[in-house]
Amino acid sequence: MDKPRQGKQETGVIVHSKKNWLSEVMITITTLVVWIYCIIVIAFFISSLTNYNNRYINIIKSYFKMTNHDIRFFILFTILLWIVFYFGLLSWKFYNLKRFGSLRRRSYPKFTTKEDLLNLKLMSEEDYNKLQNSKIIIFEKNPIQGLVNQNKNK
Repeated sequence: MDKPRQGKQETGVIVHSKKNWLSEVMITITTLVVWIYCIIVIAFFISSLTNYNNRYINIIKSYFKMTNHDIRFFILFTILLWIVFYFGLLSWKFYNLKRFGSLRRRSYPKFTTKEDLLNLKLMSEEDYNKLQNSKIIIFEKNPIQGLVNQNKNK
C-alpha cells in the first residue's frame, strides 16, 4: 500500500478559519448571559444560607415569593433527597452482589494464533506467510477467499 501524501506544509499560521463576526458576537453575548445567570443563582443560594439580604437578591426572592427559610428548607430537602437516592442505589448494589455474586467470570481472549486464522479458511497459508514476512505486498486479486465468493453471489 502506498503511504498517504503529506501535501504542502506551510509554516507560520497553524489554523486558518473564516468565522462570521456576527456569530462570534452572538456567542460571546450568550456566554456572558449564561455566566451572569449562574452567578446570580449562586448568590441567591449563598445569600440565603448566610442570611445576607442584598437589595437585588431581595427582588429575586420577592419575585419567587420566598424567604431565606424557604430556600434553606429547599436546600436541605435536596440534600436529603440526594442522600436517600445514594443509599437506595448503594443498597441495590449490595443486593445484586449478594444475589448474583461478583460476576467477574469473564477473561480476556487469548492471542490469535496462525492455526486459528487458517482454520477460518478465508486465506491460504501461502498468502498468510506473505503477509507475515513482507513489509510491502501488492496482490493481483483479493487474498481473502470468503469475500470474493460473497461478492459474486450478490
